Amino acid sequence: MKAPKNNFLFANAPAFLVLAASMLVHDCRIVWSAETLRFGFSGATATQLAGSIAVEQKLFDRYGVTVEFTQSAGTTMIRALDSGSLQLAIVGGGQALSAYLKGVDVRIISGLVNAIPFQLWVKPEIAAVKDLKGKLIANTPPGTSLNLANQVMLARAGLDPSRDVKLVAFGRLGLVSQALFTGVVDAALLSPPETIEAKKSGLHMILDLATARIPCPFTSVVTTRAMLEKEPLLLGRSLKGILHGVNLALTNPDLAKKTINRTMRLTDPEAIEEVYQRVTMVYERFPVVSKEAVDTILKLSPVTSNRNPYGVLDMSVLERIDKEGFVRSLYSAK
Repeated sequence: MKAPKNNFLFANAPAFLVLAASMLVHDCRIVWSAETLRFGFSGATATQLAGSIAVEQKLFDRYGVTVEFTQSAGTTMIRALDSGSLQLAIVGGGQALSAYLKGVDVRIISGLVNAIPFQLWVKPEIAAVKDLKGKLIANTPPGTSLNLANQVMLARAGLDPSRDVKLVAFGRLGLVSQALFTGVVDAALLSPPETIEAKKSGLHMILDLATARIPCPFTSVVTTRAMLEKEPLLLGRSLKGILHGVNLALTNPDLAKKTINRTMRLTDPEAIEEVYQRVTMVYERFPVVSKEAVDTILKLSPVTSNRNPYGVLDMSVLERIDKEGFVRSLYSAK
């Protein structure tokens, strides 16, 4: 049967179908982009640069995620994940593991920094790590990243933190460098830009933990088991935004340094350059967290638990993204 000549829709069916398809795709994008994610990180540290870039450059939006961003301390964000007020966070992997072993259903779904980025700076009279015996070392409270780094450093040196040295705890990370510069302590783990002032103050560096490449979930992307079960696709799109942030940090120095300038409130070009170089040293294109990284913490952890410690790791979302060719496409794009 022939179509009536005056039937516009029938006569123009191909064009109409194309239009309808484009409208459907357009509508799907609207629905897709409307998905929100409650996301948090401290934002003021160099290791979290990728998160800062992702937020500033609206990279999450590119992958259909509207981020409700919260800036807070790591321990606060672990509690927020547990309560459901946050769905994804960039926090210390050691904090996530500690919470998991205590029964909190958090999961590390990606690394961001899988090595310890600190350098050990000391007074001039200290020549080697073994000379730390009997010395005062700046520290921060248990559960913090610097505290973990100190434990790893001392264990590597064969020093007992309770017998061989005196760890002096400070409530804020910013006080650690000042304690060393003013002579209150003999040694401290520092990272740029504090390392610049340390050098100018006549102190010297005797160990770089970043070049030692000790596996450690120093900065991780963390969610909950419930989110992995209910929203794996949303987590995947969100993780793409963070990995895109890593890509820009590694491939766009000018953009990355501008973000460092804003988030860390640095104006000195030398300080910004030092921070940037340290970030590029510890960032990875495909930051899988290994069981060996968990082992590094377990050897130090006083927590006894019936849970399988490796259960905190769930790389399924990251691995799916990699199989899709996403990471490869980021670095092959011109």
